[in-house]
Amino acid sequence: MPKKPLLFGILAALVVITGVVVVKSISRSRQAQTVVEDVPSEEVVPVDATVSVQLVKSRSRANTVALEVSGMGGTYTTVAYELTYESQGLIKGVNSGSKPIDVAGKDAFEREVYLGTCSKNDCKPDVGVKKISVTLEFTDTAGKKSQFSKDYEL
Repeated sequence: MPKKPLLFGILAALVVITGVVVVKSISRSRQAQTVVEDVPSEEVVPVDATVSVQLVKSRSRANTVALEVSGMGGTYTTVAYELTYESQGLIKGVNSGSKPIDVAGKDAFEREVYLGTCSKNDCKPDVGVKKISVTLEFTDTAGKKSQFSKDYEL
């Protein structure tokens, strides 16, 4: 008979310990949550009107477009790009990734962009592209950002 009270005592202790662990876990979880405040987003400033952006089919490479930017006057340090388009009913895109184009001191640059996917020198083109949306983010020498957006028909 003495085994039953001992068993109940152990079970009661386990329930109490489990309860304490659960309560502490919930308390920590609530403390870790942060309140999201309404932070005003940065206003998108259009790029200087002297900057010219063209997007044309590449003359030398199939399924490739050439992004041609001029009129920067050496006032920008980097340009990040994003091209989005539709291919076979799917929205696809290409961007500069985490490393924007270094344009420090330059008035112009050209970047060829392949419209497709490449893996280990095996490239598969995205077909049927008729329109491309281009968004460029320019960063000037003071760190101020400005943006250019336009849709281009191919």
